[in-house]
Formats: sequence, C-alpha cells, structure tokens
Amino acid sequence: MAAQFKSNVRLREEKGFGSISMKRLIFCGVGAVLIFMLLRLTPLAGLSLPALVAVFAGLLLLSGARGGLPLWQRVLLGWRGGIVLRAAKRPDGLGAQLAQALSLNPAAAHVRGERLFAASMQAVNDPGEWILFTSLDELESAGGLRLVEWEGGRDGGTAAAR
Repeated sequence: MAAQFKSNVRLREEKGFGSISMKRLIFCGVGAVLIFMLLRLTPLAGLSLPALVAVFAGLLLLSGARGGLPLWQRVLLGWRGGIVLRAAKRPDGLGAQLAQALSLNPAAAHVRGERLFAASMQAVNDPGEWILFTSLDELESAGGLRLVEWEGGRDGGTAAAR
C-alpha cells in the first residue's frame, strides 16, 4: 500500500546563501576567479586578491534581480532611455549625436495616443467578443454601451435607461 504525498512546491530552486541562488553565486565566483587569474599574469599580481573580492561583490550586486530585471540591465535601459529623451528634447545636441551613433530612434520618445490606442471599426457579431473603441460616441453608435441614470429606489435601488 502506497501513501499519497502532497506538496505545494511548484518550482524547485537550489538554495545558495540566504536569498542568493546557487546559480548566481557560481556565476559571480567564476567571473571573479577569471579576473583573478588574468591579473596574476600581469605586473598587477599584488592587486589580484582585492580585485577578486571586489569583482565578486560587484557581480553579485549587478546580477540582483528586482521586478524580473537584473540591476545591470535596468541601468543600461535607464541610460538608453535618457539618451533618447535628450535627443528628443534637443535634436541638435550631443544627445542626438550619441543616439545616432548608437542607432537609437529619438522619435520613440514621442507617444501619440491616437496611434497607440487606435482601434479598427468592426461589427459586433459575438456578444462574448472583446472589442476596443477609441471614443464613447463610436461605442454608443455600435450599440455596445448603454448609459443609465441611477434612480435610488427604496427596494435597494434600480437603474432605468433614459
């Protein structure tokens, strides 16, 4: 006779040290040892041990994820967004030249609501189908919206269309 074993574990993750996963610790260790070995081959061999500790701590800090993105990627995207915004504000400035050198499009900083939220006109065939409308007038003419006025009745309240 076998017993059923119930578990709430949905994802098996290796433990490392505290909240730092083992994969991250190994990645940081390999990067730090690589820098250590390269420095041992140069005249800067005396700095190899402090560099080992500094690179390990730096990689550990930069690989920490928050919101699904590691710190290095958030910093890189922040710099890129700053360059695009500077290029959009001053098209003849240094930011525009840097954006051009990095093949960034300054027009991405200008968001047009009409283009972003534009919806195509289509007939409502299935009442369970979701359709996007750009304005209330368009929605009312398609028969998809019914504005009601509240009549506070004594029976708990009813709504009547007017």
